[in-house]
Amino acid sequence: MSVELYKAIIVGPPNVGKSSLVRRYQSDEFRETHTATIGAALSAATFDFPEGRVVLTIADIGGQESFSGLRNQFYQGAHHLIMVYDVTSRSTFERITDLYEALTEKICIQREQFLGGSLVANKSDMKEEAQVTTQDGQLLADLLTLKFFETSAKTGMNVSELFHYAASESRRLWLSR
Repeated sequence: MSVELYKAIIVGPPNVGKSSLVRRYQSDEFRETHTATIGAALSAATFDFPEGRVVLTIADIGGQESFSGLRNQFYQGAHHLIMVYDVTSRSTFERITDLYEALTEKICIQREQFLGGSLVANKSDMKEEAQVTTQDGQLLADLLTLKFFETSAKTGMNVSELFHYAASESRRLWLSR
């Protein structure tokens, strides 16, 4: 059986739940306490497809601006971009467009090809506190040509689907070049 290796980067403003999404997928756990990611944290997930096995390296990029120079090294060679915002914080949603433009300039222009990606509305279990609607998220995803996911690291809602999509889309786009 063949093994293919791809890289996904998960980015977004601080405190939107990027690491919590990865932890939920990797170990099916959620922690109420928050510890900021400094720089980046790397992990891997394995997916079995009929055509073979895919190993997806996941680079969880810290959201603090002071580490932006260090993070740039993790962007290169990415096959899938996962952009996360917190539905209970309108300001995190509003930062996505600028972040997307900065990232695609660093990643896509160098590679001269389309980079697949996902826009993730995290903390979707907190509907009563939401400041960003599903429609707003879907519209932005459509404008940026990203697949839209509503997730909850706390409940696990759509977390597996998100990472499975990242692996399958990375493989599909890479093989279609």
